[in-house]
Amino acid sequence: MFLLLVALLISTQVWAGVVAKVNGREITNEEFNEFYKAYRKEILHFAPGKPTPKDNREFLYLYIKALIIEDVARQMGVRVGYWEVEEKLKEWGHRKSSQVVVDMVRRELILEKIYNMITKDVEVDPGEITAYYTLNKREFSYPNQIKLLRIVVSDKGLAEWVYSILKRGQKPASGGGVVVGKERWYSVQALPKSVRRKLYPYKRGYVSKPIRIAGGYLLLKITDKKKGGVLPLKEVKEKVRKKLLRVKREEVMNAWF
Repeated sequence: MFLLLVALLISTQVWAGVVAKVNGREITNEEFNEFYKAYRKEILHFAPGKPTPKDNREFLYLYIKALIIEDVARQMGVRVGYWEVEEKLKEWGHRKSSQVVVDMVRRELILEKIYNMITKDVEVDPGEITAYYTLNKREFSYPNQIKLLRIVVSDKGLAEWVYSILKRGQKPASGGGVVVGKERWYSVQALPKSVRRKLYPYKRGYVSKPIRIAGGYLLLKITDKKKGGVLPLKEVKEKVRKKLLRVKREEVMNAWF
């Protein structure tokens, strides 16, 4: 089914202006450079600069692979319409693109269609999901968390007043030098060490003393807390299924290629 790659010169040298041959089709140094420059500029958005020999080799391999798949797609009856290319270019934020980029996008869509064709029957058994979860529980663990109310005030006197209000279980309103933020969950370990010290021992209702920051003072109140643990299988089952499905589809695709 696959076309024969007659010759592949993956070096930084160019022999007679040809860098590779795919089933008799020559890829010239000029063609390679044109596509590679467009790829770096319009797809990767790299700043102008000289790519490394490794960059050249990797792109040459990808380019050859795309040409082989493009020829095989014709035999499979896979086609990509102009409107499909236009939609993908809009999705990527390209309003005006060179013909080189249009060709790249068309080949990407061809590969996507072939991928969907040959992997449509791939499924994940429930037993595989359970096994993966059992062997990789650490992946689904979550740390201790606290829910914080953040309030920023403009001066020290105001900070002391807000502190006393929070200690009484009340909540001030925004205005007059007081900015009340939304309550949010934070991982205890992800908080700065200095903040963790201010909030220890992490009890519900605990209020930190005013913390000096640029432009005022910060006050934090713990409004809720959650102990760390491992998410149950029922909550991550779909996530695991999608991950295993992606891996199995990639295996099928690699075997096909």
